[in-house]
Amino acid sequence: MQKSAVLACLAASRKRHRQARVAQRGRGFGGDAISSSRRSPQISPAKPTTEDFARSESEVAKFKQEVMGSMDEWCDDLIEGLRDRGWWASSEPVLPLGMRSSMRQEVETLWKEGQFIQSQSVLGGTVYYDKKHVFATEVTSERYLLCPRMWHYTVAVTQELVRRVNLAFPSMGLSDKFIGNKLNMSVGKGAAFDPHLDVGVAEKPFDRKLSLLMYLNDSWRPALGGEIVLLGEGQTEAEAARANPENLGLPVTLPPTSGRLVAFWSDRILHKVQASEVLNGIKDYRCSYVIWLLGQGDNSPSQSSDGQAESAPSWAL
Repeated sequence: MQKSAVLACLAASRKRHRQARVAQRGRGFGGDAISSSRRSPQISPAKPTTEDFARSESEVAKFKQEVMGSMDEWCDDLIEGLRDRGWWASSEPVLPLGMRSSMRQEVETLWKEGQFIQSQSVLGGTVYYDKKHVFATEVTSERYLLCPRMWHYTVAVTQELVRRVNLAFPSMGLSDKFIGNKLNMSVGKGAAFDPHLDVGVAEKPFDRKLSLLMYLNDSWRPALGGEIVLLGEGQTEAEAARANPENLGLPVTLPPTSGRLVAFWSDRILHKVQASEVLNGIKDYRCSYVIWLLGQGDNSPSQSSDGQAESAPSWAL
């Protein structure tokens, strides 16, 4: 997202606040001072809102510093895992509780504001079908004021990760200008993802190279399900099983706990998501945020190994 776009969003927000203040004056707010006998009781200052954070350069700078500080703790392990096994997953949350809880709150705000749509896949490159009980959106400049922490997390992590992965794997040639992203909400009722590779999708002329998943599920417990299963190398479960997955430490089942980060080569590691349930409303909705780092590809048509592809437009850094 360009700085000018952020400034435009903030300018529009300030305009709305000015208009609201003008309207309030006619109802007795913001005008002449009132006498002490009519003065309202003291009220504690309101907690900073998401919009307050979006407008605060100091808060944004502090947030990005924390993101980068956490990255120093896990990035070397991620690169080693990619080199040795083609995947890596954190055993602990990669962000402090306060940060990931605020990001989860932004996701729920996007949901309540109607920003999610039915998630779809496409069969054979032509036939679209709904993913039952799964909804999706993107973190974009247009939604900045609703999810500024998600946006700044995306920018900070991807810019630095692209630099470090390109140093470790020069042949990847990851783009430092474009990424793909998708924010998924599964609302229970057995919502699941079939086995697939993250390739053959609509970021052309780019190809997905590295998938990075962040989970934001504060209330996760085993009864909710929704675990991701990394199966091995291959285009089908049968192929992955024949390819000696144990050499890669696979298959492995990973609970989608809050703050867990999972990374794998998009075109190598077959994976699926087990059925998820909801027992206690929106807090139990399964949230996975996936960022795809892209490499320059060709313009030829392609599709994923199981005949499925998902549309996720490229995003400018």
